[in-house]
Amino acid sequence: MKIINKNRQDKGITLIALVITIIVLLILAAVSIATLTGENGILSKANTAGEQTKDAEEDERVKLAVATALSDNLGEGLTKTSLENAIGNEFGEDKKANLKGEENGPWTYEGERKEYKIETTGKITETAKGSQEGTGTGKTVAELYDGVNNPDEENYKEDAMHIGDYVNYDAGTWEETKEAPTSENPFEFGGYTKDQSRNTNATGGSAGTGKYEGWRIWDVSEDKSTVTLISSGCPELYYHPFGTNYAYNSEKILTGETTGTLVTGQESDVRDWSDYVQGNVISARAMKKSDLDSWYKKYINENVENLYEIDSFPENTANKLISIVENGMYYWLCSADYGRNLFCVDPDHRFVCGGSGVARGVRVLVSLKSGVKFNSTTEKVEKDNFTYNKWTIE
Repeated sequence: MKIINKNRQDKGITLIALVITIIVLLILAAVSIATLTGENGILSKANTAGEQTKDAEEDERVKLAVATALSDNLGEGLTKTSLENAIGNEFGEDKKANLKGEENGPWTYEGERKEYKIETTGKITETAKGSQEGTGTGKTVAELYDGVNNPDEENYKEDAMHIGDYVNYDAGTWEETKEAPTSENPFEFGGYTKDQSRNTNATGGSAGTGKYEGWRIWDVSEDKSTVTLISSGCPELYYHPFGTNYAYNSEKILTGETTGTLVTGQESDVRDWSDYVQGNVISARAMKKSDLDSWYKKYINENVENLYEIDSFPENTANKLISIVENGMYYWLCSADYGRNLFCVDPDHRFVCGGSGVARGVRVLVSLKSGVKFNSTTEKVEKDNFTYNKWTIE
């Protein structure tokens, strides 16, 4: 009996040891997996190192292209042509189109990894783009926008997303040159040259000199799922003739809609704004008076229903958001003021009025895809004594 009991005890000890061994192995396996795949694991660090290597390689190639362009000009500084040629030699002919900017600079080169601002002296400023942004890893509008847009409010956060902030959206370039429209060719668009960026201001007519370029956050939906951008300047001009009853026709041409009766015999082909639909943008349209009315009521003064009935906007030096409305240019609000005139914004007197007989700017609203993600850049934009953040679309 003693011998039998001893054997049973030996078997019991062996099972316990086996269970303990299995537990230890599971713990070691969990630790190994975490070491390999965790946020700071070996695989993650290896991937980060690989991305950093790719960043550094692109940096060096851009620097080499700039140095080559400088040497071609024998110390006279950069030109757009020499820089385009150097970029084409370094990255391929198709990448020349990624160099944006006017002939006299500065220029922006959109690389695969980063965006590079290049000055005529050869100075290069790098801006991270997409998931390589060092200050974040892609956040939605819901995560970034808290609805507090007034710097005087207690809960205002400098690094949060606000109405009026800039976004690095690129609407592409014009494929042909079109002179500013005149009384000889009314109901037309123009004021730009071939290869000119659609992010810049049109020239000519009586639009004035725009202070802004690029794209800004115009509106965020109530559920924070979507965001609408507005062209900071006026990328093209439109001519509405003076002393006619064609306002409803112009309204139709500009927006595809009309609030009154069209004059027969006048061409009213609707302008196709799909030129501005690039990348993460799903739709584009001309800005109407109702757009400005509803925006003003939502963000500036909830008691204002119709901007045509107020004397003036608040000074933009006292209100951070109003600089979006006053961009230094006369521009159409693409809606009919009864039958003769179109509504427009007068920057000199800071109000909405009716106008005709001139070529004025048209501003464009683009809607981003729902759920688009952003990364904040380190760049800040200073305008009218205020600082705005600039956001990079991932």
